[in-house]
Amino acid sequence: MESIEKISLKQMFNPQYTGLSDGLTQLPMPEQMQIGRVKFPIPQNMDELCENICYGQRLFLVRKEDNDIGMILRVIDGYYYPMFTKNKWDEDKALLFGKKVITLKVVNLYPIAMHLVTLIAQMVEREQKLLHREPSKQEKAAGIDKLSIFSELNALDYLRDSLKKTIEEVMLTPYNECLVRFMREKEVGAYQDRYMEVIKRESESKTKYK
Repeated sequence: MESIEKISLKQMFNPQYTGLSDGLTQLPMPEQMQIGRVKFPIPQNMDELCENICYGQRLFLVRKEDNDIGMILRVIDGYYYPMFTKNKWDEDKALLFGKKVITLKVVNLYPIAMHLVTLIAQMVEREQKLLHREPSKQEKAAGIDKLSIFSELNALDYLRDSLKKTIEEVMLTPYNECLVRFMREKEVGAYQDRYMEVIKRESESKTKYK
């Protein structure tokens, strides 16, 4: 078995290294992310993560993986591909970028990836708090839960119409700009619901005293 400092992510496919994962996640995080000879900053908090990603990256980063290696490749590819290549976000090319990531040392990759996973989870939790709307009884009775499988597609369609951009352009739109659009849509919807409730009560009141 090689020294842990020399083990690459690719070597983690070897069964002899299977038991290393738990220990690797406990290692201290390096100050910077190094890919080849180039060093990149590591986002220190959720706000910094969100400032540096586009909507396409957000969709890519939150997708589930079946194992640690897949998860590490996804979060490192998803966050660092545009920084390293200086290219616009491209999911297919980001996946190919994984060929470079898989050669990097696990002593650095594991703690950085775990940190990014934590920030991504915080981002998703914040979205839930900011954007969740409890369905009405009528919506539940009509089976609104069945629409959940289309949530990503519905979000893209909304952003396309709201931003007046193509889907490809939406994917390149800064994440924070998209989040603001979703928040605005939620508030407009809430206002419309309150307004209709006021109209309903006024109508019932007038009918009652006729």
